[in-house]
Amino acid sequence: MRASIRGPIGSLLHVLLGVFLFHPEGGVALELLPSSSEVLLHSESNFTVVCSGWSSVKWRLPQASDGGHGVLVEDAGTSSTLRFINATWRNSGRYTCEEPSADQSRAVDVFISGQGPEQWFVPQSSPHVYKYADEGTVPCVVSNPKLNVSLYERPDKTKVDGVKYEPALGFTGPLNDAGHVCVARNGDEEKESQVFYVFTVFDSKKMEVELSVSSQVLKQGEDLTVNCTVRDVDMVFFSWNFPRRSEIEPLTDFLPNEIRSFVNISMATVSDSGVYVCKAQDSQLRWTVRKNISITVLDRGYVHLRPSGNTNISSPVHYTVELKVLVDGHPAPNLTWSRLNHTISPATINSTHLKGHRYVSTLTLHQVQLDHTGTYKVTAVNEDDTKEVTFYLEVTAPPRIVSLVEVDKSAILCVSEGVPRPSVTWYTCPASIRCSNLSDGWMSQSGEQNTTTVTEGGVARVRSVLTLKTLSSVSAVRCEATNTAGGRVRDLRVLRASLLSQLIVLVAVLVLVILGVIFFIILIALWRNKPHYEPRWKLIESPSSEGHQWTYVDPEDLPLSSTWEIPRDHVVLGQVLGSGPFGRIVEATVSGLTDSDTRTKAVVKMMKYKRDGVQSLMSELKVLGYVGPHLNIVNLLGACTSQGPVYLITEFCPHGDLLGYLHRNKATFGQMDAPRRSNSDGGYMDMNKDERGRYVPLKELRDAVHEPAPPGVYQEVTTLLLSDSPTLTLQDLLSFSFQVAQAMDFLSSRKCVNRDLAARNVLVCNGKLVKVCDFGLARDLQKDQDYIIRGNSFLALKWMSPETIFQNIYSSESDVWSYGVLLWEIFSLGHSPYPELRTTRQFGSALKRGHRMDRPEHAPSDLYEVMKQCWDEDPLSRPSFSSLVSTVGAMLSADYRQRYLQLTEDFLKGKNPAVVQSSLSRQAAEETDGQRNNQKGDPASEAKVHQLGAEPDGPGPSHSTFIIPVSDVTVETIAALDAVSPQLSEPAAISESKEVTPPPDATEPPTSSSSPDEEEESCL
Repeated sequence: MRASIRGPIGSLLHVLLGVFLFHPEGGVALELLPSSSEVLLHSESNFTVVCSGWSSVKWRLPQASDGGHGVLVEDAGTSSTLRFINATWRNSGRYTCEEPSADQSRAVDVFISGQGPEQWFVPQSSPHVYKYADEGTVPCVVSNPKLNVSLYERPDKTKVDGVKYEPALGFTGPLNDAGHVCVARNGDEEKESQVFYVFTVFDSKKMEVELSVSSQVLKQGEDLTVNCTVRDVDMVFFSWNFPRRSEIEPLTDFLPNEIRSFVNISMATVSDSGVYVCKAQDSQLRWTVRKNISITVLDRGYVHLRPSGNTNISSPVHYTVELKVLVDGHPAPNLTWSRLNHTISPATINSTHLKGHRYVSTLTLHQVQLDHTGTYKVTAVNEDDTKEVTFYLEVTAPPRIVSLVEVDKSAILCVSEGVPRPSVTWYTCPASIRCSNLSDGWMSQSGEQNTTTVTEGGVARVRSVLTLKTLSSVSAVRCEATNTAGGRVRDLRVLRASLLSQLIVLVAVLVLVILGVIFFIILIALWRNKPHYEPRWKLIESPSSEGHQWTYVDPEDLPLSSTWEIPRDHVVLGQVLGSGPFGRIVEATVSGLTDSDTRTKAVVKMMKYKRDGVQSLMSELKVLGYVGPHLNIVNLLGACTSQGPVYLITEFCPHGDLLGYLHRNKATFGQMDAPRRSNSDGGYMDMNKDERGRYVPLKELRDAVHEPAPPGVYQEVTTLLLSDSPTLTLQDLLSFSFQVAQAMDFLSSRKCVNRDLAARNVLVCNGKLVKVCDFGLARDLQKDQDYIIRGNSFLALKWMSPETIFQNIYSSESDVWSYGVLLWEIFSLGHSPYPELRTTRQFGSALKRGHRMDRPEHAPSDLYEVMKQCWDEDPLSRPSFSSLVSTVGAMLSADYRQRYLQLTEDFLKGKNPAVVQSSLSRQAAEETDGQRNNQKGDPASEAKVHQLGAEPDGPGPSHSTFIIPVSDVTVETIAALDAVSPQLSEPAAISESKEVTPPPDATEPPTSSSSPDEEEESCL
């Protein structure tokens, strides 16, 4: 039978359908406040949970034995409040809020900790557990969810596996019909629960029937399917009641574990609307379950759209506004939000599904501005219907004054805008008085020509004009704009001609002053960033906990013994050996270093300008004094620090730096049969060179090796380590490498980092003995292509490790990297490293990619492996200097190693001025420490002196055997040594330059009369 509803009846059906569809029953999920699913409480505490839904809700309490004492439930329509009052451990369990009409529930697990094991398990009112089929729940509810709980089956107490445990509910899973007990453990404590007896119930479980529909609301012509399903029943009889039952026969499907009866209607009509009832009867137990559902078939689609709240909204500026509408329709409508005929981006729109075709659409406007004021429209459209809802948003804000200007000789215009429309009030200040920022002295005036316009964003703009007879009668005019959100004030000062000219002059002066200050600041910044002299050697105090940063010892805190002080009249200055932008190095003869009868050839290091770098030179003096003497470093001999410029006096090395030595003699490499020559033209590198690799030799020394030293000039009595022949051999190169490793191992043991280890900073003495030094003072680093300027420092990038370049980290490990580059220089006979990388950018990129230099031409394979180990990306994977001493030393002959050992012992036990001076300084420090220990002083000060003067924890293995106690060092005269071993008193090769004695009042060394190409230079 077919029928259609027309006229008033059809309209009434649509109205009733709208009311039914917008009924909020079962619409959204339940809400708990607070929303936590698990709550931990203290005993005797109070707690409240509020459950809210769309219809009536109720709380289901756990089945505890205390009958719910301490728990109160307050129902209030669509919400219910659960209160815990002086709750105890017995109130622990799962509390469930249910909305029966929507078949929804939310649970919260509450735990109240008990006192000791006796209060772990919450007593249950019944020990019986009934299960259907195989699964059941043993209610082992605990008061503490952190307890370790296990389930056992009695009487053998067999542990039950394959069950799920929830502290607020118990164990759920397959259970046998037997007694069960739970055991809780916490550390060494253990507690059993009460015994629960599990029974299987076969006849008490009701048959479950599920009635579902493809759609409760549909249009005429759409397909309709209603399913009635029964599960886990062997045989069931279905009976149906629905419109047109006589015309349509339900069908039945027998599926695994379920039986389904369904009604399928193709091309449904309005006459198919109504209640569909399914009755299912169990053939064995004779149980009958009845389910029904209402279905509506429409002759056409519909759209229902209504706002949630007011459509006229007012909000302060910078607040967040939400516009909401409730939407329902069939077919599902397409929803669009728009403003000023422009569609709003979906990013600000959120949709929340309710039930069926119903949902809530929300437009969120964050931190609304004045231009958000206006009309917002939401449109819902489907193929049969269209609905619209319009919102008007007014964003209120205090007015702002856009402009306040003179429009002619007697009129002033004030333009203000705001929401709602601001009102403008005028005030004037008479020229005869001085008005304050408040209301004192201001006189109210009436404005004219008030006009109001509304901008595209709905903001009201007010233009008001104040006309005066003459502006000269007032000193200031005030415009005040106010609305319900606040007010704003702006003043306009009226300037007379004389005052205006004064103001112009004042502004010009201020501009000049500001420019002068800026220029002065720029000059200071340029002066601070100007490169300055900085000693490269640093003492490490301690690494950070992560090992990535280092704390350096402040040289100011290091002690300086007065024994290092040398009378200025004992120093006779000679020719200038080297000169840089910061200082110069001068050859000198020093008297009385070991005794009054001796004179020692030395090098004096001094600053060019008294105001610059003196502190740096003193810091270098203290560091060298702290490090102490070693055979392979340029040692400190003394200093002149008073009554004139600071002199730093160090050892003299006649053959210049190692880089120049390799350049001069590289043609002799491998010429073992070349005649031995002593006419070395060695010299210090030219610090003022314009071209890279150009050297200035010392004065000719070819005869100095064989001539006796000037009378009384001290020469160290020792055998030569190697031949003084300029011919280079593989052993010579290995010897250079071994000696530098010895020096760096010594510095590392003294917690000293070099920071600029390179062949140019290693000097060559007689017998091819090399010494490590700091060569920066007398070098013009701005012209040296090996260095770049970063900030106010000079950096030799190609010798620096990656962590030093990219993280500014200096350590012994970074010195090991530089040592590897030094090896490459030695075995390439002085070539510049990374010759294939011309620019700094190329070098940095290649280093990040892991690029390393190829094996130099004259390096053995095993030595190249040492280089690659030094260039390991991980600093901690690089070899230590101690291991490098052992590795390189193993490549040398036993005879060489024995000669080196003997030479070191002679150096430390002989009367070398550096050892003697260091010994005297250490004795003075020990005497000072002893005196301080006998006095009552500041403990902090005593601890500081001890720390700074202490030896390192342990020397490196390569030089530990060469450190001789201070008491073993003796001071003898040259005459005494000659008496014992006259054959050893032959002086080393020293240039016979004419000594120049400066006048007593001279504070600067004399300049050499030789040409720049003949200047000599030294290190330190």
